[in-house]
Amino acid sequence: MNRASATINGYKLAYRLEGDQGQPVVVLSHALATSMDIWGYQLPLLTRRFRVLLYDLRGHGDSGSPGAAYTLQELASDVAALLDHLEIPRAAFVGLSIGGMIGQTFALQFPDKLSSLVLCSTGSQTEEQGKNLLEDRINKVRKDGLQSQVEPTLARWFSVRFIEETPHTKAWVADQILSTSVDGYVSCCRAVQGLNTTEALSSIRAKTLLIPCEQDLGFPERISRAIQQRIAGSELVLLKDAAHLGNVERAHAFNEILAGFLYRTLT
Repeated sequence: MNRASATINGYKLAYRLEGDQGQPVVVLSHALATSMDIWGYQLPLLTRRFRVLLYDLRGHGDSGSPGAAYTLQELASDVAALLDHLEIPRAAFVGLSIGGMIGQTFALQFPDKLSSLVLCSTGSQTEEQGKNLLEDRINKVRKDGLQSQVEPTLARWFSVRFIEETPHTKAWVADQILSTSVDGYVSCCRAVQGLNTTEALSSIRAKTLLIPCEQDLGFPERISRAIQQRIAGSELVLLKDAAHLGNVERAHAFNEILAGFLYRTLT
């Protein structure tokens, strides 16, 4: 699996670097309560033409969990510092859910390090209702651990049909949820509560693609459409017949959308 780790911003950050040196670099940033492994369906296609950098967010997978609360700015600075550590000057950034929030923040903080941007199943502002929902999850996890989040999270992330037809995939994703530390989950929820990039999005100049999922109740298409309207020249392709984790539920269709954009913008 070519796993490695580095001390980034004072803590252990786990990562993998796959593909041929000299190819354009693509960073993949995963969803809350998963790990870099969630991108497993994308690697065979992407590593044919790109050097792919995967990493575990703070408190997720094999990464350490510093502090009691993170900001999206800190999470974006982790990526910038990792790129510096690996002597990679620029990269495309593909972010899923919280990964997409980190991607927006990275684009705003480190525009010179960004070659193109892909935002999947994500938003640009957490409203009061969303902050309260996250607070409820934080309290539940502190009281009952990550086990309390497995079933409700899977129900949000996948369609009913997919859950019924793919018990082994469901178990694989559940294992990633359970491998997340309580501190990492809570602290990343705090980062999501602070999401507020909407007004700044118009300053993003990188070529940008949005991939919302048709059945995503948490981040419906209209949210991605609003982001698209603020980023000049950005594209949007709706992934049909998927809920939140479209890169798993409809991996092949997702891959065609993603790879097509990256091939056009990076090669």
